[in-house]
Amino acid sequence: MVWRKKIKRFKALGDGTRLKLLALLEVRSCCVCELAAALDLSQPTITRHLQKLTEAGFLAYERKGFFQIYRLAPEDEEAQSLLFLALAGLEEDPEIRSLKKKLTHLEAGPPWLKGPEEVRP
Repeated sequence: MVWRKKIKRFKALGDGTRLKLLALLEVRSCCVCELAAALDLSQPTITRHLQKLTEAGFLAYERKGFFQIYRLAPEDEEAQSLLFLALAGLEEDPEIRSLKKKLTHLEAGPPWLKGPEEVRP
């Protein structure tokens, strides 16, 4: 049913932590551990929020070893429009700017995501 999908999407966007996750994933794809570090929340908590966003059609992920790498990937035009509206203006929020800055200072992913020349001993 169309209306149930809409409810699921609006509920997914109706949570502050999930909006923060979307804003961070706007910067780059991330594994759960990076998002947990950026938000100072446990990995199980982050995973639950990411699951809701994925089920609502806003995210996709791929498994790399023990890691799940999440990225923004709206599944259809409606999800893309809602995502655009949800993220509009968030870059002006001081807390969001601070979180994005924190994420950019975190090392970008586990070493296996980098090329061999980038991995530090």
